[in-house]
Amino acid sequence: MVDIGARVPLYHRHRALVDAGLAVVAIVPGLISILVEGPSTALTIGLLLLAAATLCVRRRLPWTTLAVVAVLAAIGEGQSFTPALCVAVYTVARRSTTGRAALGYLLAVGVPLIGTTVKIILGVAVTATDDIIPAIGVGTSVVDPYVVLACAAGIVVQNTLQRRRAQEALLQQRIDSARATERTRITAEMHDVVGHALTVMISLANGARSAWETDPERSRQALTHLGEVGATALDDMQRTLRVLRDSDHQLDDALHHSGYDLPDIGSMVEVFHAAGMPVELRQRGDALPESAMLHAAIHRIVQECLTNVLRYAQGVTAVLVTIECTARTGTVTIDVDDDGLPASAPSIGTGRGLIGVSERAASFGGTCVYGPRTPRGWAVRTTLRTEKSR
Repeated sequence: MVDIGARVPLYHRHRALVDAGLAVVAIVPGLISILVEGPSTALTIGLLLLAAATLCVRRRLPWTTLAVVAVLAAIGEGQSFTPALCVAVYTVARRSTTGRAALGYLLAVGVPLIGTTVKIILGVAVTATDDIIPAIGVGTSVVDPYVVLACAAGIVVQNTLQRRRAQEALLQQRIDSARATERTRITAEMHDVVGHALTVMISLANGARSAWETDPERSRQALTHLGEVGATALDDMQRTLRVLRDSDHQLDDALHHSGYDLPDIGSMVEVFHAAGMPVELRQRGDALPESAMLHAAIHRIVQECLTNVLRYAQGVTAVLVTIECTARTGTVTIDVDDDGLPASAPSIGTGRGLIGVSERAASFGGTCVYGPRTPRGWAVRTTLRTEKSR
């Protein structure tokens, strides 16, 4: 079993002891000053001990702690309370805005200064006109260097932590945005896997039924391909759903590998040919770069175009798929042309197929244009920039 407490820093596990130790340290200089430099008074010692007790709750009640310590400094010898006030002011500045930290500083130096002024008026405090000049410290001036440093340290720490939290929030936002984008990609993959596979399976089933009596061998081949397409689609869908069920860490790793094990273009085109499509594949130019994402994009683009031919075209006698890679210009051009007529039956698609092709092209810095051919048919040209995949 993992000890969760062992992961927590010692400081966080013993905050009460740390605060108590800091409170004691804060009053030690004052006690030494009273015992060494002047006659000790039970009142001042008692006030210092009360200030130490108050500092123990500074995390829960920072403003109350500051106010109490300031009042105690006003009643007793203010210089003896300087360390305690520095701790209280730092705590307020560390947990407040800059403006409120400045207000806390004024409270820390103003209240003791008022107390000193009242005591001078009553004749119970040393003044600069006497033989002894009072030491610089809380209660003698509005500007106390030690309290200023404590307040400035608290402001710096607060601003640093706020900036760190803002950076962490921005990083988390970027991570969440990236995960949402990747999950959107998975949704597109599901469209490709399910929509395309079902379209091909329907065509294979129709072909097997129509040729059952006239050409049993062709029907048998169509049924064989039908089972293969269904099994492949099921594997792809299970892999995709498994990615969506996994944790975010696994999602980040797995999504970048989605589509890596897709069959080659030739095998996919052969499946469409078995479904009755007179399709021909031509690959020209240079060899494709070794990029799994680029190969997956090409595979999905060709698959979408051929699926659209099955869905929407009638009387097709020729479908030509041309993939040309030009290393000099860093581009891959994919042309899918057919000579079919528009289908008279209603569309069974989602209407997002060619939009998805355009989005895939845009992700590689390319374009996708499509439209009718003359005198008949449909053409889709997609251009991908290979340097985007490196």
